[in-house]
Amino acid sequence: MSPLGGFRLAVAALVLQWSGTATQAASILSTMTYKSSVTSDAGGKLDLKAELNYESTRSGAPIAVVMHGYSGSTGKAAEVRANAQRLRDAGFFVVSVSLRGRDGSDGVRDSGGVEIYDIYDAVEYVKATYPSRVNAGNVSITGYSGGGGNAMSALTKFPDYFRAGSSYFGMGDYGYDAVNGWYANGSDSSHRSQMVADIGNPAFNNVTIQDRYQSRASNLASANNPYSEIHLFVNQNEPTCPPVNVTTYRDTAVAAATTPGEFNNITVHIGGTGQYVDFNNNGVNEASELQNWPHGYPDANQQNAAESWYLSRLLSGSIPQPVLNLQDELVVAGFVTTKRFSLWLGDGQNSVGDLAYDLTGNEWSFELGIASNVKTIEGTLKVDTSALAGQPLAARLNGVVIEQLVGGGSYQLTNFGDNDVLTLSVTAPGDFNGDGEVNAADLDRWKANFPLSSGATANTGDGDGDGDVDGSDFLIWQEHFTVPSEPPSVAVPEPQGLWQPVAIGAFAAIAMRRRAAGLVLRRATA
Repeated sequence: MSPLGGFRLAVAALVLQWSGTATQAASILSTMTYKSSVTSDAGGKLDLKAELNYESTRSGAPIAVVMHGYSGSTGKAAEVRANAQRLRDAGFFVVSVSLRGRDGSDGVRDSGGVEIYDIYDAVEYVKATYPSRVNAGNVSITGYSGGGGNAMSALTKFPDYFRAGSSYFGMGDYGYDAVNGWYANGSDSSHRSQMVADIGNPAFNNVTIQDRYQSRASNLASANNPYSEIHLFVNQNEPTCPPVNVTTYRDTAVAAATTPGEFNNITVHIGGTGQYVDFNNNGVNEASELQNWPHGYPDANQQNAAESWYLSRLLSGSIPQPVLNLQDELVVAGFVTTKRFSLWLGDGQNSVGDLAYDLTGNEWSFELGIASNVKTIEGTLKVDTSALAGQPLAARLNGVVIEQLVGGGSYQLTNFGDNDVLTLSVTAPGDFNGDGEVNAADLDRWKANFPLSSGATANTGDGDGDGDVDGSDFLIWQEHFTVPSEPPSVAVPEPQGLWQPVAIGAFAAIAMRRRAAGLVLRRATA
């Protein structure tokens, strides 16, 4: 018996031991309804469904996502229930997501497009709703057939989210590759009819349809994730989702490596009859160690033979949390969401881009190149600036200042397109126009907006981030004003025009407070 099998029996025995006590453990099976964060219908945000399996007395359990197969619209949670409950018995809080259009979830299915976001939304809802029951920092995903393809896709679209992921005979490409894509290699007529309805017919020479298939090809984006421990299980003779789906996923990542072994996190397990791994080192070939996964939902032995590669380490927390590289490139297949930023292209399933990013130092940069056929599609980039909290920032698009802000919140840029470069740079306080200098032009910017009681930004003269333009912001400008060396007679410009009487009162009050504290309001002179 493998160590994992023994662990499961121990858990079962512990549950039996607790029965009849005041804190009797109960296995909970329930249906969860949650909202989509990215898609709405006439009734508002989509209502989506997921089945939960967990133990009532367990706290801090790792979250395990289990994904159903491709075909059908009902009974999807039931298909994976036995697999989910084995994970529950091993110690996990299990979420079986019913993607949009299945099992009562709102919306229309789209074969691995925006529906992948339903997975992320489900886990985020679980974290918020069951904070004491789950370990929010330990999330994994597994899936079978179409669900295996969903898992492979989620690992590329949310590259720093899952500690581990596994796919059983999943598809890495629905049909972008005319030879090895699933449409031409393995799918049956019913699968192809569904793909045509959801995506389009890839046999047509239509660039829009090609782009939609490209945005679902996770094997093209596998280099996004050198972080999660990824296991891909498939038999050598698998007819429906042949091994090329997972070997290309691994090989694409390895080919993109910038350091030796960068993608050793991806392991392909090619199974078949007669192949055993002696996990417990007892010299006996046991059914739970047979490396053979025929197409379908694995039975207990088949599931154990795969999960023994990683599950005990995942449960103990020894597989680390993924941490995004501060500088890298990502293939944005429709969308990508990280803990530091996200990019959504077009409708989330009709475009692919290459995003080079750099989050080091005091100037962050994002450079986008559209890789799919239609180059005019644009996207929305959101950046978490909390690492630059309290610092004045200038946002520049292709070298031109488009906004001034104070770091700490979320910055959003729409209409981010092909060959665009966005930079977020720390600027000097008082640099209201973001040109890198604190000079008369910034005073003009302040004068143009003084007094403004609310809704102000750094770009309108709010130097202290309190939402208004007042005398305090003038003092910030004054303190950081740099007198030009040429010509030497240039001084800080005197306030002129109708704004002067209003300004005098504000400055006088501030000056009185400073004098009371033994300070003198400084004023540059010629």
